[in-house]
Amino acid sequence: MSSIDSQPFNLALVGTPNSGKTSLFNALTGSRQKVANYPGVTVERKTGLFTTPAGRVVSLVDLPGTYSLRGRSPDEEITRDVVLGRKSGEPVPDLVLCVADSTNLRLTFRLMLELKGTGRPLMLVLNMYDIAMRRGVTVDVEKLSAQLGIPVVTSIAVRKGGTAELLKRTDEFAAQTPAPATDTNWRPLSTSELRALQREADRIIGECVSLPARPHTLTAQIDRVVLHPVAGLLILILILFVMFQAVFSWAQPIMELISGGFEALGAFVQANLPEGLLQSFLQNGVISGVGSVLVFLPQIIIIFLFILLLEDLGYMARAAFLMDRIMGGAGLHGRAFIPL
Repeated sequence: MSSIDSQPFNLALVGTPNSGKTSLFNALTGSRQKVANYPGVTVERKTGLFTTPAGRVVSLVDLPGTYSLRGRSPDEEITRDVVLGRKSGEPVPDLVLCVADSTNLRLTFRLMLELKGTGRPLMLVLNMYDIAMRRGVTVDVEKLSAQLGIPVVTSIAVRKGGTAELLKRTDEFAAQTPAPATDTNWRPLSTSELRALQREADRIIGECVSLPARPHTLTAQIDRVVLHPVAGLLILILILFVMFQAVFSWAQPIMELISGGFEALGAFVQANLPEGLLQSFLQNGVISGVGSVLVFLPQIIIIFLFILLLEDLGYMARAAFLMDRIMGGAGLHGRAFIPL
């Protein structure tokens, strides 16, 4: 084995939430992955190993999803620090893979331009490329690569062989053995600078990406309504109202039934056991204690059913996007709405 192969080649996956990073990570590493938390924070850390067709061992880390390198939350700070080589205990990435959802490039392109400003070796991965083509989205990959000045590859993480081009280009890049570089003068961008980056991202998309003339997908039609600044907020308020009604009103009969059942069981124990330690333990300890907890079970089940349903339907991400500006007034990210 040559000296270049003696140490793993370090890759870092960076991208916006729901860009398919985790699917790509799983497709590359398979079962050779490890999940833990970063020291001191409850942010998940996923690392794994895979071998390229040329026999090169690659260490891959799936960084938390982020929309910017400004670091407005602990997980976004970790992504920024790992990319910049500031995170102790983490190797400096030899190559950063910016993963983009090919059906929605606008947000990722701004992040990608921020990553380019760090000076790190960078490659853009257009993931879910098959879905984009089915929706009539076409990308001039060569022109896009020339515009950005970085390699651009397509990927279909959920399909066998869908990462072949990425593996080939990773081998080619690693063979060049570039020294990891960084811009020591990097600083968080101001709001005006981020707007300028977004305008540049929109310009590049306009020149290199062709969208269908009249997109009539169901998702696009839904987004026009639920992401509307007025109608979207009204729908969000209505959904929250229904959730609270379900939790505090619809669950009440079941809660009363559970409470009545444990009260009857406690009365039965009191009537059939002589007074003493055993009766007190069963009636006031076991039955009352368990009953006081289980009486809230209907509320817990209902709230989690609503959360899972809204998550599976994709509404949680839309609600976070809708609330981003409002929550930003309090110095919070739009995703802070979800636990709130």
